[in-house]
Amino acid sequence: MLKIETIPVTDFMQNARVVWDSGTKQGVIVDPGGDAEEILAVVDREGLSIKEIWLTHSHLDHCGAVAPLMKRLSCALVAHPEEAMMRSGVQAIASMYGLPQSKWHNCPEPTTCVTGGEALTVGPYQASVLFTPGHSPGHVSFYFSNENTLLSGDALFAGSIGRTDLPGGNHRELISSIKERILCLPDETRVLSGHGEDTTVGRERKSNPFLV
Repeated sequence: MLKIETIPVTDFMQNARVVWDSGTKQGVIVDPGGDAEEILAVVDREGLSIKEIWLTHSHLDHCGAVAPLMKRLSCALVAHPEEAMMRSGVQAIASMYGLPQSKWHNCPEPTTCVTGGEALTVGPYQASVLFTPGHSPGHVSFYFSNENTLLSGDALFAGSIGRTDLPGGNHRELISSIKERILCLPDETRVLSGHGEDTTVGRERKSNPFLV
């Protein structure tokens, strides 16, 4: 069984996730924005072997704990190549927000780069990488089609969409990404967003005020 545990981290209440195959205990971590010890507690409790960290995008609240987790777990990093400046500037951006730099870590560059169309695996389960820019220029989402589950990062939320007023954001591009790559998925697809509650593609297609 594919299992997913959500750990809201930092004052941004960002949904970091541990995703694993209950049979092999092989897993990945998606968007570890901070609070590495809380994420590691899940890994240790379940006895998981973490092979990779996957990033939907590289805003500091999604990648602020990548460096310590890679060091502790000796795992690889999967991310889009276009957001190197965001990854190298995590601590500087944290300082601009008045956040303590000791809790935020500049993010290493990806071991494996993805741009959309790739297939990633967690044990026997396969996720397709969907290129969903707009919230950020290198934003991707991870779609487990057989499990009807999409990890949408900050592209799509329950009743809302990602903000586009940050550097590299593009509202028109985000709307196109959502309509062309997410709303085309089956209605029953669970959407696990980067912040807030889960939703479904069908619910957002019918009622999301930014998409009607």
